[in-house]
Amino acid sequence: MDDHGTLDPATENAITRDPEYDPFCRQQLNEYHPFLARLREQDPVHWCEPMGMWILTRYDDISELIQDRTRLISSREGMYRAPLRPENREAAEPLIQHVGLWLQNVNPPQHTRIRKLVSKAFTPRMVENMAPRIEGIVNELIDQTLAEGETDFVNSFCFPLPARVICEMMGIPAEEQQRFRESIEGLIPFVSGAGPGLNEAVGPARECMDDLLNLFDDLLAQRKADPKNDLLSAMAAAEEDGDRLSRDELFALCNFLFLAGHETTMSLLSSGTAALLQQPWQWELLKSDPDGLAESTVEELTRFVSPVTRAVRVPVEDIEIRGTTLPEGETITMLFIAANRDPEAFDRPNEVDITRSPNKHYGFGHGIHFCLGAPLARLEGRIAFNAIARRLPDLELATETIRYKPALGIRSAVSLPIRTNA
Repeated sequence: MDDHGTLDPATENAITRDPEYDPFCRQQLNEYHPFLARLREQDPVHWCEPMGMWILTRYDDISELIQDRTRLISSREGMYRAPLRPENREAAEPLIQHVGLWLQNVNPPQHTRIRKLVSKAFTPRMVENMAPRIEGIVNELIDQTLAEGETDFVNSFCFPLPARVICEMMGIPAEEQQRFRESIEGLIPFVSGAGPGLNEAVGPARECMDDLLNLFDDLLAQRKADPKNDLLSAMAAAEEDGDRLSRDELFALCNFLFLAGHETTMSLLSSGTAALLQQPWQWELLKSDPDGLAESTVEELTRFVSPVTRAVRVPVEDIEIRGTTLPEGETITMLFIAANRDPEAFDRPNEVDITRSPNKHYGFGHGIHFCLGAPLARLEGRIAFNAIARRLPDLELATETIRYKPALGIRSAVSLPIRTNA
């Protein structure tokens, strides 16, 4: 199998609900797209027993339900609690409650209230004002990458760019940034996971969450006493009609924005670069007009690599789809990563086409839960891919195999060995 949805005839077996077979349930994510292609074709409304959830993979089905705010609510509590062994449930509960306050897991009217407050802090002007600084960081990191010649592009460029950008926007001091990054990385196996593997993630994730709360507690106290021109100060001061974010809401937003601000963009940059280099006719096209094509390149790569793989909903009443009843209270996972490769929705879905138009992908979600940080991710991606095409024209992969982190919610490469041939 390869990562572009090609099925190997020798392994093109039918989808089965045997939990010992199901590679999705075993988180074998390096061969994700061929499996999702079979799932989309053979069992698009799939019950995944080990994870205790329904999995939807077709664009039309997801389009229908993602907009349904009457019969579905956002909730991950059941997804997190159901697979936990008794000895892990008490330790996991603060994690579940904390993640339940992340913006994509909150429902109206609380969601409306929180988003309105955070939007007063995370403004379009704040994002636009970051453009010169992003350009400076991009060029600095490309200088370092060129000096190394052969390197891991994740470590030299794709990780440090969004991490530094979100740290500077939020106002996290340089001397604390590494600690923040490590703690956020420790949260990911739990918050981006599902199924029995959550049991092993509880302990480390709980330690990292507690560390992050202590770190943000100190920083927020400093900002309240001495406000700065940064996102932490703006969120701490945000008020609408006498309403403010509670302490728990503020901490949840800090962790959510920090993780979303660097992990997903890192995934877009690393997996997107790999996709361009694996389809060299598209790489050559981008190099021919980086100014004109960088914006559409970001949209197409967001569709193609789908850094945020899913949305999670719970029905408040029984729902029927394709003749299957999804019962009230059971978790439904809508796989954007599968919908964005659906041949019924996209022509040649397993090929990159940086001129694709229209491109109605679900890479940033949809509706009230549309990604708050999408303008920042698009800005970083546009500046980065423009600069990569101009300054690294001889870039090439130095590996035939790209490994991905064992997390279901964010598809992110572990490393990306490259040569600049400078």
